[in-house]
Amino acid sequence: MQQIIIGTVADDDFGALVAHRRRRLGMSQRDLADRVCVVSGRPTFTRHELSRYERGVRLPGRTMIAVLAAVLDVPVALLMNAIETTLTRRHHDNDVEPPRST
Repeated sequence: MQQIIIGTVADDDFGALVAHRRRRLGMSQRDLADRVCVVSGRPTFTRHELSRYERGVRLPGRTMIAVLAAVLDVPVALLMNAIETTLTRRHHDNDVEPPRST
């Protein structure tokens, strides 16, 4: 596994981490989706699904996390930590009450 220099992205959410790593590897969303299909044996993983991950609309399951870690050449733990950060941030955002209008 090559050395990962991510900087502040490691403290960021899952989508930002995947997008950053994909760009560092010089891949388009379609390129990454195609590689995920090959590694996972799942021919229907699309660029649109990857886009949902990167935008934070969806989060992958355990099997897909392992596949993404392999394709992006990052430790599974890094992706799991990023997912935890995303979930914590979502939970916090939902707990904050909107300002009251006067």
